Amino acid sequence: MPERILLLSRSVPPETTGSAVVVLNLAKQFSRAEMVVAGEHPHGRPAIVWKEEWPEIVYLIKGWSQTSRGTRWRRRTKFPWLIFRCLRLVRKYKCKAIVAVFPNEDFLLAGYVVSVLTRAKFYPYFHNTYLEQCQLGSLHYRFARWFQSRVFTRAKHIFVMSEGMVQLYRERYPDLKCSALVHSFNEDIPEFNRPPQPGTSMRFAMCGNINESCAEATVRVCAAIRQLDSPLTILSGTARTYLRRLGILQGKVRYETVSWGLMVQRLEEADIVVLAHGFKGGLSKEEYSTIFPTRTIEYLICGRPILAHAPADCHLTRFLREQGCALVVDEPSVEAILAAIQRLYEDGDLRSFLVRNALRTAELFRAPVVAAALRLALAKS
Repeated sequence: MPERILLLSRSVPPETTGSAVVVLNLAKQFSRAEMVVAGEHPHGRPAIVWKEEWPEIVYLIKGWSQTSRGTRWRRRTKFPWLIFRCLRLVRKYKCKAIVAVFPNEDFLLAGYVVSVLTRAKFYPYFHNTYLEQCQLGSLHYRFARWFQSRVFTRAKHIFVMSEGMVQLYRERYPDLKCSALVHSFNEDIPEFNRPPQPGTSMRFAMCGNINESCAEATVRVCAAIRQLDSPLTILSGTARTYLRRLGILQGKVRYETVSWGLMVQRLEEADIVVLAHGFKGGLSKEEYSTIFPTRTIEYLICGRPILAHAPADCHLTRFLREQGCALVVDEPSVEAILAAIQRLYEDGDLRSFLVRNALRTAELFRAPVVAAALRLALAKS
């Protein structure tokens, strides 16, 4: 590719949040001559092992601990420095295209401003909805409405995280050039093996961050598993204090923080893996409708049947049902979850059907396929 890309995201490796993992897996498909990655150095994270042939990672600013008071406002005071560093980076590497990742407003704004100042092509990459998440009538809503309209006007093409977001944007912004650039992975897809018959005490596992996008559904799932007196392993970086406040860390629940490289291996130790998606909470209805959790990939390739607890009217549920890769419980009740667990326990053919389809579905998220879609979209614009 003749033009070098600046992939700008607050969350970059060695951070382990969803956006950082998306950036990590996508960047591995590009060379240093094609892309440079820039973001915030995460507080307290060890250095990541990074190959010479992958794009260089440049840390524009230093991060603070999420538990420190005033972290948000400290970041805002660094905004002029962020702009200055971005400008130097674009000129040093002769970047002709800027892909700016949202959900961080500061980095999206920085990408926009620098694209205007340098005349680089601008490609926003929305991992979440933006204006739809702002409280109607608030000062932040007024700013977001003004800023989003300028982002859409400036952008050569809009990338979003899911087909659910594509549908939402096409309905609300019909003239927008928009396509899904989904979360990806670089590892090989394992061969199908018939999942084992669960024992008397079934083993359950969940992974990923637990927040407003899935908290109330996760609480319900945990309540159902407690009734069975079965062990549940939660593989997450979510703070223990938050999980205790939700009442999740009770009974036979085991909480662990593991690297992505070990995530799939730990999920394989379970009989059933559980994917919870919020029915309600502190996010907007548009966000619940369009979210596609990054942890879904680990579920697809772990070789264990997926029990998904999600509302009927969201993109995730429609996708899982269309692909036939999960048993979905779309009723917000403990009894419905328990009935689905019993069905999975008794039906070996269903477990195999779900696992086989999950491995097939994972092909959609292979990093070379996603990177090719990005290259094609940039070439066309």
